[in-house]
Amino acid sequence: MAGAAPTLTLQDIADLARVRRPVVSMWRKRPRVRGQHVPFPDPVEGSGGMERFRREDIVEWLERTGRGNNAEANLDAPALSVPDDVTLDELVTWLCLAAQTGEELAETTPDQRIALARGVDPDDRVLLREVEASRPATCTLRFIDDLIEASYGPREALDRLEQGRAARALGTRDLTSDAVDLVHAVADACALHLDPEGVPLVHVGPASNVTLALAETSTHLVVPGDTPELRDIRRRAAIRSIETVDDAAAPNVRLLSAIGRPAGEILDLVDNLVLDLGEGELAVVIGPAAVLCDELQGEQERHRAQTLRSESLVVALRLPRGMWREAHRQALGLWVCATGKFTQRPLVADLAAFTRDELDLGDLASDVTGALAAPWSRAFRYLRPHDLPPILSSRAVVVPRGVRAVRLATTEIERHVAVINTATLVTSEPIRPFDVLAERALGAMLLRRRSLGELKDLGHVRVLRGSRIDPGHIDLAGSVAVLSATDPQGIARLDPFDAARLYQRAARTDPGDVVFAERPRPTARVDNLGGSLVASPSKILRISSQAGIGPHAVAAIINRLLNEPTEWQTWNVPILDTTEVERLEEALVAAADHETLLRRHLDATRDLVTAMIDGVAAGAVTLTTRTTQ
Repeated sequence: MAGAAPTLTLQDIADLARVRRPVVSMWRKRPRVRGQHVPFPDPVEGSGGMERFRREDIVEWLERTGRGNNAEANLDAPALSVPDDVTLDELVTWLCLAAQTGEELAETTPDQRIALARGVDPDDRVLLREVEASRPATCTLRFIDDLIEASYGPREALDRLEQGRAARALGTRDLTSDAVDLVHAVADACALHLDPEGVPLVHVGPASNVTLALAETSTHLVVPGDTPELRDIRRRAAIRSIETVDDAAAPNVRLLSAIGRPAGEILDLVDNLVLDLGEGELAVVIGPAAVLCDELQGEQERHRAQTLRSESLVVALRLPRGMWREAHRQALGLWVCATGKFTQRPLVADLAAFTRDELDLGDLASDVTGALAAPWSRAFRYLRPHDLPPILSSRAVVVPRGVRAVRLATTEIERHVAVINTATLVTSEPIRPFDVLAERALGAMLLRRRSLGELKDLGHVRVLRGSRIDPGHIDLAGSVAVLSATDPQGIARLDPFDAARLYQRAARTDPGDVVFAERPRPTARVDNLGGSLVASPSKILRISSQAGIGPHAVAAIINRLLNEPTEWQTWNVPILDTTEVERLEEALVAAADHETLLRRHLDATRDLVTAMIDGVAAGAVTLTTRTTQ
């Protein structure tokens, strides 16, 4: 295996081409590319039921076909060719040695590598014993050299390892970026409370990537102990140029990530952490909400209550679901703890009760800072006091579902009244009835239908492509509309001078043109004004008077097709007499106007319901319902 050519799996190829995994499978089934027969390379071997492909064959195929979204695939490919049967920890060890020494490892001997390790780690805190005990294959060391060459420094090389094949083989998934950002905001608030100049971050408990993510803004990272997991944290920190020490005096912030651990072990870890907290030390704990926030029973409930009786809990949060990749339906909880100088009223919040737009990490950090500054001297946006005695009672919860800060009565009475009155101006308008008189027709022996492809061949319709519009050119004050069939309600605008200068070759609509799209589902709208640009992938359908069908009828037919993407040439429309075309168009325009009026009333009613609830809940308005007899 030492001399085997580097290989890629199908997932590696997807990562290299920056596409989704199913796209690669589709490429294998479709060998024709731009009219040429360019078959996908054949696999060279299989390991563990997984096909592998020669790296050079894949890079050559991507260059020949132009497929994928990575113009630098030839440069990135070496970083994805992870050798088989090599663990992630071993790869991290050799990456750390290469990063710390700046030496290429492929041509070194075991004695030379040990000498290099001893030079950068004389006290054996990081990697010396691992280097002494390991006898890597040459292909492993060559991969590390290639990985560093293909990366923008050791930090990115480590990121590639943690997202690549060796990490996937472990089957473990860490927190999402949103979760890391949230924990980061809370930890930074704790550090700011202790010392605006920064404090050390102390790792506690099992290894977690969260520690390294938070250590970036700390003065240094404290990793006490000498277990294999802790040594691995030191190696990853060294690769990221984060200084690590074995101990540090207060003030400091202690971080415990107990995600994925059994409930009993989590409670033991938290209890030990709280007992070890000293003056000037704060602790941030993240773990399953089922253990930190929800109801427990039996011995586990008594164990948690014993920990909480120390009055060390300052803040308890339930996080939104989906923040742990390994169990996206499981909610996480977060505690902030300090020595027992706080009152018997910890502050709690269920962040899952807030929408993504309502959740501001800056305001959350301010709430945490305010909570630590006891006695409280400010109002909170998210946090709400929760008496400790009820929490300690049997079958109690730490963070009740949906709990949020108490809101003060509003002083914006006029705004609430104005919102309600604005909505009622629409809902109080009478809706004019819409009626159509239908009579018996003479009938026809033959019902004629044609596809749009046939009408195009006859010259009765034209299809013009839309244009790709740069979002940076959008001008809300512009007068040139940019239409899209996939977003019928939204109209972007361009300045007329920009439209003429930047999109001089772009097709514009005429009054009565149909703007349509095939994907993700057939949709269409009629531009009654004309002069608009059309954003691709939407297209323009221009219908002549000889087509036997009108634009509003065509748009209505397209909008009622199956919710599956199909080619526009296959869409069938009825062919009508000229008189019937005019009558049908008139009726469809009236129906569209009636539908618009109804939607306007429905939208106003929804706004009115929301405004009434908000206004009454804020104590700003009182309501009297008037019914029309």
